[in-house]
Amino acid sequence: MVRVPGAAEAVRPPRYDPAVALMLSVTEESAVAYGQPPPYPYTPPPAPIIPWWQTSGARLASIGAAAVSMALVEALGILLMFASIAMIWISTGGLRHPWKVWQRIAATVGTLLLCLIVAGIAHPVEKNDDTKAAATPAAAATSKAPETPAPAAVPRLSDYTGKALSEARKGAEAAQYTVGNRDASSESRGVVLAGNWTVCFQKVSDLADGKKGVDFSVVKEGEPCPKEDGGALPWPVMPDVVGATYNKAVADLKAAGVPLERVKLEDVYLDTDTPTEDQAAKDGEEWHVCFQDPGKDGKVTSTTTVRLDLGKWSDASLVKNCPAAKGTTYQIPANDPDYKRPGTSTGDDDSSNSGGSTGGAAKTVHPGAFCSPTGAVGTANGKTYTCKGPGQNRWRQ
Repeated sequence: MVRVPGAAEAVRPPRYDPAVALMLSVTEESAVAYGQPPPYPYTPPPAPIIPWWQTSGARLASIGAAAVSMALVEALGILLMFASIAMIWISTGGLRHPWKVWQRIAATVGTLLLCLIVAGIAHPVEKNDDTKAAATPAAAATSKAPETPAPAAVPRLSDYTGKALSEARKGAEAAQYTVGNRDASSESRGVVLAGNWTVCFQKVSDLADGKKGVDFSVVKEGEPCPKEDGGALPWPVMPDVVGATYNKAVADLKAAGVPLERVKLEDVYLDTDTPTEDQAAKDGEEWHVCFQDPGKDGKVTSTTTVRLDLGKWSDASLVKNCPAAKGTTYQIPANDPDYKRPGTSTGDDDSSNSGGSTGGAAKTVHPGAFCSPTGAVGTANGKTYTCKGPGQNRWRQ
């Protein structure tokens, strides 16, 4: 017998019980399966509400949004791709996921492939020219890589001829050259103190290690360079200037290549002071060369001092020739102790007292005049004078 609920019970809806609902559902399905109506009328409970972000449409929309973002901004697209994959798998507790497991796996793989394809199209990876050329068969056939790397370019070496060896070595080493040096003359001397040697020749060569080398052939400072590397030093030779005026002698020395700074001047008269270069040049036609050292054809090396002994006279001079020996002739005859004035007595002036006297009567002298020999004694105005220095000998008290 079917129980009919009362009026009060009909107004209040029955309490939902999942277990009872499941049992009634099974009963109802069994009755329908056998062609019988349900044992009593029943209204099924409403279906639970699924959040919008767990619906199939929302999941598909998130996949599409990830693909679009990947085309526009790659970083944002990657972020949305992982978010859409998470939405594919997440479901609220108590609700049955609308997609089966294989569907979720397929959706995940499809999302990854879609985003990768879009990223490859929208953001292609640029290859450099070398990679493209290597990937091209024609380029690979026509271009061959060098077996060994090309050596680095070596800077061009400056010309150091005529400059100090120290400067040449510094410049060559700065230009990455291996430096060597040797004597340029045939004397094969050892090269020490690079600042005291001058470069005559330089020769650049290729070394076994691929580097550049340079050899400097040098001579000592002040020496002339040989005509060829390893040749004899072409020292200048002295011309014959004896009897020439000072001006003519200087011109001949210059023409022979003798450095004038090595020339030393001296006088040949006992009563004449040695002139300076300026004084000799001022009266260059009155000064004459009486003696020279070295003699004719003598070599003038870097250590040679050239000596010119000069005598001075003009047309009005009493003495107009060079003495037979240096330091024996007076330019002014009156300065000679042996000079005999016309009309004077010569009784006290015998040959034994020609330079003065050390015993007997002393001869008359001129105070301050040049004299010889050293130690000779003479008188003047009742006073005794001796031939002595300092400097050249003069009659001094």
